[in-house]
Amino acid sequence: MKQVLMTFSALIFSFGMIFGQALPIGLDGKFNDWTSDAASYTDTQNDGTDFDLLSFKVANDSNYLFIQFALDREIQLNYGNNLVLEIDCDNNASTGYSVNGIGADLGIAFGTKIFYFDSSSVTIEVSPYDIGFVALPTTTSDTFEIAINRHAIPDDLHPLFTSNTIKICFKSDDYMPDTGTTFSYTFDDTSVENYEYINFDKNNESDIRLMTYNTLYDGLISSDNQRVSAFQHIITAVNPDIITFNECWNTTQYDAKTLLNSWIPLTGTEWTCIKNDEGNITCSKFNIPDYYDIDPTYINRVTANIVDLPASYPRDFLVINAHLKAKGGSSNDAVRQEEADAIINFIRDVKTSGGGITLPYGTPFVISGDLNFVGLSQQLTTLLTGDIQDNYTYGENIAPDWDNTSLNDIISFHTDIRTATTWTEEGNDYWPGRFDYTIASDIGATVSKTFTICTHEMSAERLSQYGLNADDTDIASDHLPKITDFIIEDVPGDVSDIQNSNILIYPNPSADKNFWVKSLNHEILKEIKITNLSGKLIFSLRGNNDIIKINLSKFSSGLYFIKVKTSEGSTVLKLFL
Repeated sequence: MKQVLMTFSALIFSFGMIFGQALPIGLDGKFNDWTSDAASYTDTQNDGTDFDLLSFKVANDSNYLFIQFALDREIQLNYGNNLVLEIDCDNNASTGYSVNGIGADLGIAFGTKIFYFDSSSVTIEVSPYDIGFVALPTTTSDTFEIAINRHAIPDDLHPLFTSNTIKICFKSDDYMPDTGTTFSYTFDDTSVENYEYINFDKNNESDIRLMTYNTLYDGLISSDNQRVSAFQHIITAVNPDIITFNECWNTTQYDAKTLLNSWIPLTGTEWTCIKNDEGNITCSKFNIPDYYDIDPTYINRVTANIVDLPASYPRDFLVINAHLKAKGGSSNDAVRQEEADAIINFIRDVKTSGGGITLPYGTPFVISGDLNFVGLSQQLTTLLTGDIQDNYTYGENIAPDWDNTSLNDIISFHTDIRTATTWTEEGNDYWPGRFDYTIASDIGATVSKTFTICTHEMSAERLSQYGLNADDTDIASDHLPKITDFIIEDVPGDVSDIQNSNILIYPNPSADKNFWVKSLNHEILKEIKITNLSGKLIFSLRGNNDIIKINLSKFSSGLYFIKVKTSEGSTVLKLFL
């Protein structure tokens, strides 16, 4: 631990007391649970140089302090910036490091990943894990959210928070709050809604369960029997149908097959395991008749696999097993961007009749694996929206889903706490992040359930229920297993059915099963057909207006498809009753 001497200065400041707001914040980097009830501060604009600090919000629950903050441009939070968060944890300006009118007992220098804690007039460096620190997103962004454990004891002697009121200050070449102003926040200990634990069971037996798992340097064949046993406990408890393993550098497809046949034996058949690149193995309870190398780089870490689902399913499943280039820096960002561009170019081929691979319209597809998004956000944007950066090599931009919309970034919260991180390594100066992704088409498949497993967060009772040990995920890998269940759907139409953004269906979902179909640019609605998940036509009509009301009260609640034909084309949309 490094000791640092601190000096103090006295200034006159204006003070603002903000009473806390207890909110059920989920750390996922998406921010939609930050309601207007959160305490907030808006900074003076255009007073920064490298970047301008715009605003921050604060909330809490019984275990965590949450802070969301916004800047005027994207930055990489854990590298290359001079942003510091200072918190006066005891509400005492005479203790800690004197900065902008507060006595900061906790300091977080984001760009250098230095965390300091002051107690008993001695300042020590601590790790993000000592204070239960999480920050998302892991990519560059202009908005971030962080969590800090309210019950942390960073030096194993002194609690982090010793007062129910704290003060918060951000600084770079700008202060937020502005110089001469302090922001005080009082914790709200009102109970928030309990987190509903996610059980491991499928919602429907017919759902296709996909697991993605980075095995950390060949963990499946490790000489450490504890690691192999931990993998066995986890994979057996999950009982996946398809697995995308990463970092299987020296692990063969036969190694994976032998283990899975032993751990989860199948009746009358065996697991299919395919390794067609440097370190990825795709495993399936079903046959994999075809696979395609789509990685443009020498690293060769992206492979697409056709999973031949049984005849009871309307479509097969295209699984792209991807382990993109690791680490930050411009050169690694460039490689990841090239890999992302190549994946979208491959999806273009999938959607184009007569290409190298042609699949029926609505065949569900997924990009699954450790995507290592630790740099520029553009790489994730490319995979979601089809915004290719090297158009000369990989073609024009496309909207990648079958209905010419963006793909779905599936957020998987932990089974027992509200966070979506998938990587963690105790003692590392990098805090937990979201590295492992499931990015999917939502035409041909609907997410039925999704979750991430972190065993040390689970109660003894829940661990026993699934045959797990508290340290299983810690021992197995630095990555956590991410699981997604898909309902495979029969989608009417073909590749010529183009999404028409001018068609509006409302309300959707429809509680009373009455809804309107409207053309926003006043095209005539010539025909409407509605089918169920099995593809059976349940309703049809011809129209001669630009708005039509439909009543489906005699039909069961659930998911349906509605095909709308206008004078300009047709579109297939989802309808929820």
